[in-house]
Amino acid sequence: MADEDGEGIHPSAPHRNGGGGGGGGGSGLHCAGNGGGGGGPRVVRIVKSESGYGFNVRGQVSEGGQLRSINGELYAPLQHVSAVLPGGAADRAGVRKGDRILEV
Repeated sequence: MADEDGEGIHPSAPHRNGGGGGGGGGSGLHCAGNGGGGGGPRVVRIVKSESGYGFNVRGQVSEGGQLRSINGELYAPLQHVSAVLPGGAADRAGVRKGDRILEV
């Protein structure tokens, strides 16, 4: 598996807009924790490895659906992480099963 040494995996400080920096083929993911004591939303950057991003997503598929408020911010219907590949790119970036995806 590529990136086993963790290079290119950058948990980022929470911020609005943007995707965690640009370039490098990474994906900026704005997540809210699954109740594990992590607090509010956070931004993680996942760099795709040879085996992919290393997580599965489940949730509603709809356009114009009802907005939801989380900590005073409005978000479209939420998607959540249904599985994380142990040792995969998402796992190394700090994504956990049950995290809610707020923004990509």
